[in-house]
Amino acid sequence: MADPPTNFNAAPSAAGYIYQARLALALCLRYVNVDAGVEVGIERLDDISFETNGTAQELLQAKHHINRVASLTDKSVDLWKTLRVWSEAATKDPTLPARTRLALVTTGSAPDDSAAAMLRPAGAYPVGKARDAKAAVALLERVAEAGGNQELKAAYAAFLALGPTMRISLLSSIEILDNQPLLTDLGEVIERDLRMIAPRGQVAIARERLEGWWWPRVCKALMASPAETISVLEVEAKLDDIRDGLKRDALVADQEHVDPPTDDIADYEGRPFVHQLKVVGVGGNRIEYAKRDYYRAFTQRSKWVREHLVFDGEIAKYELTLIEEWQPRFQQMCDKIVDKESTDTARRQAGQELYSWVEADARFPFRTVSQRFLTVGSYHILANELRVGWHPDYQTACAVEKV
Repeated sequence: MADPPTNFNAAPSAAGYIYQARLALALCLRYVNVDAGVEVGIERLDDISFETNGTAQELLQAKHHINRVASLTDKSVDLWKTLRVWSEAATKDPTLPARTRLALVTTGSAPDDSAAAMLRPAGAYPVGKARDAKAAVALLERVAEAGGNQELKAAYAAFLALGPTMRISLLSSIEILDNQPLLTDLGEVIERDLRMIAPRGQVAIARERLEGWWWPRVCKALMASPAETISVLEVEAKLDDIRDGLKRDALVADQEHVDPPTDDIADYEGRPFVHQLKVVGVGGNRIEYAKRDYYRAFTQRSKWVREHLVFDGEIAKYELTLIEEWQPRFQQMCDKIVDKESTDTARRQAGQELYSWVEADARFPFRTVSQRFLTVGSYHILANELRVGWHPDYQTACAVEKV
């Protein structure tokens, strides 16, 4: 769970509950493609439970501390509240310790030579040290018998109510997982387990999509009466869906609805692609839409390059496609205005018609991405370099406009 709220601040408690749900997802991933019969529960049999056919295989208590100062001493409130839960459960079902892994997952730290330190997983000890459940029992018995903390009176009683053999059995089944990642660090933990399913540079996107599905699914499970489990098969199915969507040839366009910063909009006012539009008489909101498309296409393409999601020369090839689609249309426009004495109004009108084709009809996909902003924005990138234009004399006219 979480630190108790202080000064009416409920943030630690809220973080604790969110931590449970996010930790459950992180731990659930180790069962993917390993044991399809496992189901995960949150606030069912414990903070987190892993079950098979309704029987607990693992019960976990989660203790999250925002400031990481919590210490699992032999008198720790976190430790004793957890022991109370499991001691009472073992009293009701003496077979529990023998068939169930019990784990206390905490962002706090167990001091050396404390009972909690003696109950870490077997592989967590340096050479010369090992788990010692019997020694941990002795330390905790002394604390419980001495009492002194009225808040933990019921916890002491529950632990001492177990027989000596059962106390050793209980602690033998307990693992203390201290110094665990904070709530904000669990994203990196989840991403490490997703590296095998996501293409290079798309692990964060895979995690975002998985968590985007996970949170509503957790809400649904918690709202059921009684709270229901979430099958590992459901997680596997979602991962399959994410994997299919993130294939190497399936780029993700995530800049489609991003608006340019105010400073960028102001800077664009002096750019050639804006002059090109003004030369043919495009103005008002259409100029603002052009700036927006330019920004989105530029940031999207830059992101793909930065994350190594596009191949060498792939963007250049795409731009060549756009240029070659523009060339015959531009030439047709020029052919219609053969008279050098034709009015500037006619030339501007012809340029507007060509640009209208870009706005309304030009849709050339970049691999699997066919969003409007990418085609239109890429045309503006080319227009900014004067590699394409809208006015029949766009290079000259644009130069004049810029003076």
